[in-house]
Amino acid sequence: MCMLVPCVAQAGDDEYIKVDWYPLFTDSVGWNIYTGDLVLGWNSASGADVAMGRSVDIGWLSVVGAKYNTGHGQRITMGLGINWRNFRLDKGKQFVQDEGHMSIVDAPAQASGVTSRVKVFSLTLPVMLRQRIASKIDVFAGPVLNLNLHASMEITYTLAGDKVKHKSNHIHQVPVTVDVMGGIKWRCLGCYVRYSPCHVLREQYAPAFNPLTVGLYIGF
Repeated sequence: MCMLVPCVAQAGDDEYIKVDWYPLFTDSVGWNIYTGDLVLGWNSASGADVAMGRSVDIGWLSVVGAKYNTGHGQRITMGLGINWRNFRLDKGKQFVQDEGHMSIVDAPAQASGVTSRVKVFSLTLPVMLRQRIASKIDVFAGPVLNLNLHASMEITYTLAGDKVKHKSNHIHQVPVTVDVMGGIKWRCLGCYVRYSPCHVLREQYAPAFNPLTVGLYIGF
């Protein structure tokens, strides 16, 4: 494990304790502490009319993490992070909630400026295997555990000159889901793909859909 190492040194006849911070926040062989792994992606979903160009995935996978470096270009990382996902429906579609059950229907024919989305905020616990395949090029893959703490639904549109807005903070998200994530990076920049075999919302209360995300990755 990464630790602070007290070192005893001689300064004339005096002894003093020196704290050696190595290897905290380094890439040395063995265990290290690190932070990083920012992602910006775009969501699609099977089972729902999600508009990928308008549905965003923003995350900081490892606000704080631990990394084990074998010294042969291979590392195992694990961390605690945060993630915010936004699922916007295609134009002309909207979420509606009736007696606690949510469905996807056509927006009113005369409505304009229709926007309908679901947002999910999660704590994430990623575990990644990383491998150096060429000079400064890494590939990585592994599971991401999501603790989905909050989710909401919102609908806005204009009808007959009046702006209509509906919002609900009780849409029955699945509390724990697991994603599969992989990607490639050169130096600190790369791209990633993330798929969830788990449904985001409980099937008995909402449409069942599985997110697929592609995007940009910043590792530092």
